[in-house]
Amino acid sequence: MLNRCIAQARLVLKAITNWHRSAVPPQLRWPVWLEVPAGLWRRTRLGIVAHLGFAFVAVAALAVAANLIAEHGTLVIETTQVQPVVIRTVTITETSAPIAVATAPAPPVTPTAVDPRAITAAIEGLRRAVLGRMEEDSPERAAELRAAVDELKNDTTAYVAAANEPANRIHLRNLTAQVSAQERQADRLVNVAESRERLLAEYAGHFEKLDIRLKTSLDRAWKIFGRVVARQSLLELSRQLDNIRRDLGSLTGVSAGRADVELLGASEARFGALLHANESGLTRSQGDVWVKQTVADFAALVASRDQLALKDEERLRELEKFERDHAQLLSMAQLKIVKRPKLTAKPPVPALPPRVPAPIHAQPSALAVPAAGPPVAQTMRHRTVTMTSSVPKPQGGQRGLMAWISAAVMILLLAVSVAMVVRIVGPIRRLMLATRKLADGDTEVSVPRGGIRELDSLAASFNQMAERLAAGQAIRQTYQSELEAKVEERTRQLQHLAERDPLTELPNRRQLFAQLHAVLRSAHEQGHLVGVFLLDLDNFKTVNDSMGHAFGDRVLQSMAVRLKELVAPFGFSARLGGDEFTVVYERAGSVDEIERAGWELVRAFQHPLQVESRDLVMSLSVGASVYPEHAQDAEALLRAADAALFRAKALGRSQLSVFRPQLLEEAASRFSTEQGLRRAIERGEFELAFQPEVHVETLEVHLVESLLRWRLPDGRRRSPAEFLAIAEESGLIMEISDWVLNSAIQAAAKWHHKAWPEARVAINVSARQLLDRRFVDRVQELLNQHSVPAHCIEIELTENVVQTGAGTIDTLHKLRDAGIGIALDDFGTGYSSLASLEQLPLTRVKLDRSLIACLDSNVRSLAITRGIIGLCQSLELQMTAEGVERPEQLALLAGHSTMYVQGFLLSAPVSSAELLPVIANMPACMESLLLETAETPTASKFQSIQRMLPLEHPEDVREARIATHRARKARAR
Repeated sequence: MLNRCIAQARLVLKAITNWHRSAVPPQLRWPVWLEVPAGLWRRTRLGIVAHLGFAFVAVAALAVAANLIAEHGTLVIETTQVQPVVIRTVTITETSAPIAVATAPAPPVTPTAVDPRAITAAIEGLRRAVLGRMEEDSPERAAELRAAVDELKNDTTAYVAAANEPANRIHLRNLTAQVSAQERQADRLVNVAESRERLLAEYAGHFEKLDIRLKTSLDRAWKIFGRVVARQSLLELSRQLDNIRRDLGSLTGVSAGRADVELLGASEARFGALLHANESGLTRSQGDVWVKQTVADFAALVASRDQLALKDEERLRELEKFERDHAQLLSMAQLKIVKRPKLTAKPPVPALPPRVPAPIHAQPSALAVPAAGPPVAQTMRHRTVTMTSSVPKPQGGQRGLMAWISAAVMILLLAVSVAMVVRIVGPIRRLMLATRKLADGDTEVSVPRGGIRELDSLAASFNQMAERLAAGQAIRQTYQSELEAKVEERTRQLQHLAERDPLTELPNRRQLFAQLHAVLRSAHEQGHLVGVFLLDLDNFKTVNDSMGHAFGDRVLQSMAVRLKELVAPFGFSARLGGDEFTVVYERAGSVDEIERAGWELVRAFQHPLQVESRDLVMSLSVGASVYPEHAQDAEALLRAADAALFRAKALGRSQLSVFRPQLLEEAASRFSTEQGLRRAIERGEFELAFQPEVHVETLEVHLVESLLRWRLPDGRRRSPAEFLAIAEESGLIMEISDWVLNSAIQAAAKWHHKAWPEARVAINVSARQLLDRRFVDRVQELLNQHSVPAHCIEIELTENVVQTGAGTIDTLHKLRDAGIGIALDDFGTGYSSLASLEQLPLTRVKLDRSLIACLDSNVRSLAITRGIIGLCQSLELQMTAEGVERPEQLALLAGHSTMYVQGFLLSAPVSSAELLPVIANMPACMESLLLETAETPTASKFQSIQRMLPLEHPEDVREARIATHRARKARAR
C-alpha cells in the first residue's frame, strides 16, 4: 500500500512539475533548487526499515498534532464560555462567537487520478498483436489478435466507467472514437498483409516454375565421370535465379520495404537481360517451346513483383497511419484524468450552552462603549482583549498526564517497529544471502527458520526448493555422465561407420581412398608398383532374386572373409557397394606379379563358399590397373580398373582383364553413344525403315518388317546393332521401343486407310518391353487411336525374350487372343528350342540369316533348313527366310508354298515414302530373279545338293508359277 501511495505521489508530482514548466510564466516559477529533491525522491527505492521508519515518524507526528489540537481546542472552548459581557451588550456576539465555535472549516477535498495503465497496456498489446499477425499468418497469431482487440474493448469500457465525470466526457468520447478507429485501422492493416502474403505466394509459384525448368535442363545435361557438361548460359541463368531467391527471402516479415523490392527488381532485370542475350543459343539447345515458356514465366514473375511493389506501398502507408494513430491513442490514454470523491455531509458541531452571566454592575467598565468607530469593530477589539485576559490556564497535572501518555504511545510504537524490523528484515536478509549462494551454485545452502509466519513459511519453501535443486543437480550430473559416455560411444561408432562398411566390416569407399592415397605416396617415394583390382560377383542378382536379400548379404560377408585371408600377405581389400569390391596390391615389383595375384583371386573363388551350411560357388570377374603405368591418382586408377572389369565381363565369367588404353576409348564411346541416345529421343533423330517379305507363291509383298535407324546430326545412319545393347544397359530401351511401336502402327494406319489396305507391319519388341504389364494395353491403345485392325500388326521376338518366364508367355497369349500375329525371330541359332514352337502361340517362324547364308554351299545347312521347314509346315506356321542375298538361295527356297523371303537380293530397307513403289515392282523383280535362276545353270555342287535333297516343288513347278503369275498380270491389265 505504501509503495502504491509513493508511486501515485510520484505521478502527481511529475504532472505538477510538467504543468509548472509549461503553463507558469518564468517570473512566477518556483526556484530550481526545489526541483532537485523532487527528482531524488522519484529515483528513491525504500526498503522495509525505511518504510517502517517513515510510518513511525508519520504516526508520531500525528500523535503530537493530535495532542496540540486537543489542547488548543479546549482553550478555545473555555475562552468562549467565559464571555458573558460580549453576548449581552453587543448584537454581533450571537452571530460571530457561535460561528467560531460551532462550525469548523471543512477539510480540503483531494482529487484522485484514474489509473491509465490497464488501457495503455491493452493499446500496446493490440500493436504487438497486429505486428505479430503481419509477421506470421497462423491460427495462434489470429487468436492473439482477437484476444488483444477484446482486451482493449474491455479496458476502454472500464476506463470510461471509472472516469465518467462531466469534465471528462469530451475527452472520453474522443478516446472511445480513437479506439474504434485504431481497431478499424488494425483490420485494414491485417487485410493488406494477407493480400501481400497471397501476392508473395503467387510470386513464389512463378519463381518455382522457372527454377524447376532450369534445374530439369541442368539435370539432363551430359555427365562425364561425375562432371556436368552444360551450356554456360544455363549455369548463368541458374546463378541469377539463386540471387533472386536470396532477395526474395528478404521480403518476408514486417521490416521489408521499398529497398528490398527494388533490390529484387534489379536481380530480375539482370536475369531478363541474360535470358534475352542468350535466347538464340537456348533455342538451339533447349528448343523454342522451352524458351517461350521460360520467357512467359519470367514475364508473369515480373508482373507479380510489380503488384507486390504496389501492395508494399499500400502496406507501408497503412502501417505509418497505424503507428500515428497508435501514438495519438497512447497519448490520449496517458492524460491524467481526475475524479473527485463523493463527500458526505458532517453534522455541525453544536455550540456549548453559555454560562450564567455575571451581574451587570459587577463589570461597569465593560459596558462603556467608545463613541467613535463602528460598533462591530469596537466589539471585536473588546472581545479580543477579554479573551486574552480571562482565559483560564490548564492545570500542570493534566499537561503532564498528556505528555506521559504520548511518550508511552511513542515507546510502544517504537517497540512494535523494532520488533517488526527484527522479525522481517532479519529473515529477509538471510533469504537474500541464501539466494545469492544458490545462484552461485551452492545447492547445499539452507535458511534458518524464524520471523513472522509468512517469512517462516517462505524459508521452509526455500529450503525445500534448495533440496529439490540439489537432488535435481545430482540427477543431472548422473545423466550428464551417462550422456557423455553415450556420446563418446556413439562417436566411436560413427567413426567406425565412417571408415568401415557395416555389412562386411571392410573399409568403405572413404577409407579406401584415404589408404590408397597413402599407398600411392609411398610408391611415388620408393619407386615400386601398386596394383588396383576391381572385383564383381558374377550373377549375384540371381542369388538375391532366388534366395532373398538376407541370404545375399551373408554371401557378401563370406566373400569378405575370404578376401581378407587372400589379400593379407600383399595388401588390403574394401567394399565399394553392392557386390563390387576393391583389392589393393601395395608393393609389387612387376606387372606380371600383379597379374598373377589377380588370377589367384579369380581361382580362389572357384572353390565353394560356405554360407548357412550350403556350398555355393560364386565366380568372380576382375579388372586390374597398375600405378604408375595406367594412372597417377586413385580416382583414375579405379576408373581404369572399372573399364578393365567391363572388358572381363564381356569376355565371359570368371575372367581377369588388365587395363589397356583402348578400354577407356570404348567406355568413352559407350558413354557418348548413351548421351547421344538421350538427345536423339528428345530431338527426334530416330526413323523407321521397312524391308518387304515376299511370298514365293504369289510373288507379292504381304508383310514388311520395321527396322530402326538412328540418323546422326552429321547425316550418317547407325543400325540397331551399334546402339541397342547400350540402350538396354542404360534403360533407354523402353522409350525407344515405345517410339518404334507408335511409329510403326502410325505407318500401318497410313497405308491401311489409303494406298495399301492389306498392309501388315512386323515390329520387333525387346524383352524389357514385353515384361511390362502395361504392354498389351499400350498396343491396344495405339491400335484404337489410329483405327488399325489387329491383324495389321505382327510382333517379332527372339527366343531369349521367351526365356524370361511364364509371365512373358501369358502376355503373348493375350496378344494372340487380340488377333495380333506373333513371329519367332532368328530361329535356328543361339537359344533355338523346339519346345518354343510347342509352348508359344506363334504364327510365324523366321529362319536366321546364318542358316540361309550357306544354304547353297553347305549340305548340313540345307538339311537343317529343310527339317525346320518341314516342322513348321506340319505345325501350320508361316515361314520367312532372312538374309536372302544370292539367286541360288532364292532358287532353293522358291519351291515351298508357305515360304516368305526377305533380303537385299529383293530389296534393301527403304523409308515409308519409298516403300509403295518397291511393293508395286516386287512381282516383276521376283519373276526376273526366278527366270534368271531357271536359265542359269547351277554349279555342280549345287546340283548334287538338289539331287540329294529333293525339294517339295521341282523346277517345272517353279516355271508353272511364273507362267501363272504372268497370266494373272495380263488379266489385271
